[in-house]
Amino acid sequence: MAMATESACGAGATVGLPDWLPAMLQLASPALPIGSFSYSQGLEAAAWAGRVSDEASAFEWIDSHWRSAFAVRELPAVLAAAQALEAATAECLPGHPDGDALLAGLQALDEGFLASRDSAEARAETRQTGAALLRWLLGLHPEGREAALGRALAVSRVGPTAPIAFALCGSAQGLPAVATRAAWGFAWIENQVQAAVKIVPLGQSAGQRLILRLRGRIADAPPAEPWSFSPLAGVMAMRHERQYTRLFRS
Repeated sequence: MAMATESACGAGATVGLPDWLPAMLQLASPALPIGSFSYSQGLEAAAWAGRVSDEASAFEWIDSHWRSAFAVRELPAVLAAAQALEAATAECLPGHPDGDALLAGLQALDEGFLASRDSAEARAETRQTGAALLRWLLGLHPEGREAALGRALAVSRVGPTAPIAFALCGSAQGLPAVATRAAWGFAWIENQVQAAVKIVPLGQSAGQRLILRLRGRIADAPPAEPWSFSPLAGVMAMRHERQYTRLFRS
């Protein structure tokens, strides 16, 4: 009787949760072995320049980068790739006409995103993170459609870039396209906040307050067309390339 009660309690604990939620949490986790913790995307240089020096200025920097670059250029690339994969059938493999069309679309998204990176560090970051995501995908889902597409993308260039690779990982995990977008968005916010906690430095409570303020941004509507305009972040990233000492790779 006790065992039946435990089983019922265990089943009831998951009532109402979508089946893909655990997979989404796995992809959004900082434990994902892709090295994101080593990149600050110019935040370290901004701190050295005195532009980010406390909790308030850290929020302004991260929020501005979200609104003018990440959410309007990188997240749309993730969403577009995830939607293309979601709409395609399981038979859309390289070598099949529909699969080749899907691959060509992913390649175009990949090339467009890489062209939008305005510093050597930004290009290196998205390639290196994309390569790490592809290794994760091939390790956990080696036989799936997404692995085949990922291999084909890797053969055609040094890639795929991080947004396209993450979309492949989300699709392999069975995530809806909007959930894949949300996972990448939260992972970015958390990474930026943790970079600020280390660099400024800020306390862990300040970091949690920042995440609380920023996490609602994940629900921001995507733009009608991808765009970005963040010259200050670009300048900080370029300065970081020549910074004498640094904790982060970007």
